[in-house]
Amino acid sequence: MKSIVCIVVSVLLLSAPVADAKGFGGGPAGGPSTNFWGDLEFKPVVGQWAEYTMTPKDEKPMTMRISIVGKEDDAYWYESVMTGQKGEQMISKMLVSGDPQNTENVKRMIVKSGDEPAMEMPVQMMAMMGGAGGLEVKEPETEMADLGVESVTVPAGTFDASHWEFISDGDAFDAWISAGVGPYGLVKGASGDFEIVLVAHGDKATTLITETPTALPMKGFPMPGMGGK
Repeated sequence: MKSIVCIVVSVLLLSAPVADAKGFGGGPAGGPSTNFWGDLEFKPVVGQWAEYTMTPKDEKPMTMRISIVGKEDDAYWYESVMTGQKGEQMISKMLVSGDPQNTENVKRMIVKSGDEPAMEMPVQMMAMMGGAGGLEVKEPETEMADLGVESVTVPAGTFDASHWEFISDGDAFDAWISAGVGPYGLVKGASGDFEIVLVAHGDKATTLITETPTALPMKGFPMPGMGGK
């Protein structure tokens, strides 16, 4: 069970888009969060994907690919692939009925670490981890400023993008947004010690988790604020 716990926690932490970008980190799979994805509008279109390079200050860059890989009724399969500084790969695949930053929208979640088997998490586990074990967390208010349209050049090309500034608890994050770059439209983002840039995007995404996942049992899994072995 210990190895399963390590794998799942690692996947959750890495697949939560850009954990702790100078005050804009987010809880696993959403939850109480001030992460900048939560400030951007989620517009899912099946097949759309975007790949980013993320560079924290004084650290090696990491890559992240987010995509919409399917639809069931009114819910979409949102897949996030994180490749760490040492080449380790973590994949999360969530069936969501709205923005994946809100755990209430998550209907299913499948995770996969490297060559390990894919596992499906119980919905109760996602809710408890996203909500810090049931503890009430006050989300800081975010101020937004529209700074107009600017030409931005990133590895994926040059875009006419809307420049927005988000300020939360005194920390500022600038985001450049362009239509057609799904599912959030982000072309570039930057804070004082963090940068994320678009390196590629497209409209023919397919899932990287094709195997039937193993159900992960709740019993014996330690949760925030609870005992467990």
